Order: sequence, then structure tokens, then C-alpha cells
Amino acid sequence: MNIAFLKNVDLFKELTSEELKYFASKMHVAHFKETDTIIKENEDGDKMFILFKGEVQISIKMTMIDEQIEMDKTLITLRDKDYKFFGEIGLLDSQKRTATVIAKTNCTLYTINRKVFLQMCSEYPKIGVKILLRISEKLAKTVEKNNINVLKLTTALIYALK
Repeated sequence: MNIAFLKNVDLFKELTSEELKYFASKMHVAHFKETDTIIKENEDGDKMFILFKGEVQISIKMTMIDEQIEMDKTLITLRDKDYKFFGEIGLLDSQKRTATVIAKTNCTLYTINRKVFLQMCSEYPKIGVKILLRISEKLAKTVEKNNINVLKLTTALIYALK
């Protein structure tokens, strides 16, 4: 694991160097080729990913009212220089994946699965609390953004129906 890279990932900003080294020792390296599906929406997931090299596209399926037309809506494109992580809900619960992640280039990712993460949290709760706090902050920002978008859409619908 590239510890210098991981130090720049927001998820780890509260960890000491020793804690980060320990966390890194629990992760695995995964390689994906361009166009590979890393995460598929609505499938079970138990891993979180950190994008080390490459570029990924995160999208969701949008279904039209008559349910006969589906289209993908790109939410964001992440690049390695963004120091981002995704799939974090997979560490918390056995929920279905909420988006699809496709490799736009050949990618190298660091991964950790739920079982290993929960074991680490049990053995080293201080590390677990720090990581869970960062994940909670990311999820809270996502909820806030989604609430704003729902309000905008509701307002637009109200005006359209007048």
C-alpha cells in the first residue's frame, strides 16, 4: 500500500501514521480494466474502495414513468488525484448497492471488506471510531445534497403543474 497516497485520502485524516499503517495492512489491492464494472447497482456489497490509480464513473439507473425506458445518469467521475473512496455503505450494512461504478481507465483500487473492517473495529475501536466518523460525515453530506435536490425538483414540479 502507498501510505503517502493514503495520508491524502480524507477518510484517513484523523489517523496517526501507525493507525494508518495498521489499516493499510488490512486492505487488498484490486485491478480493473477499462470498462469493467466495479460495483453494480442493486447487488449486494460488502467492500469499500479507495481509488489509487485511474478513473471511475459513478452512475445510477433512471426509469421513466412508463417503466419502459431506462437510462444511466452519471453522478460523478472520480480520478486518482481526487483521493476519494466509494462503496462505504458496504462496510456498514448488507444493503444493496446504490449506484454502478465503471472503470473508465485501467484502475488500481485498495479495498477492505466488512468482515475485516468490523474485526478491526472490535480490536482497535479508536481506529474504527475515526473511520466511522469520516464515513458518517460523507453520508450526511450526501443526505443534505439529496434533500436540496428533492426540494428543487418538488418546487419545479409545483410550478410545472400550475
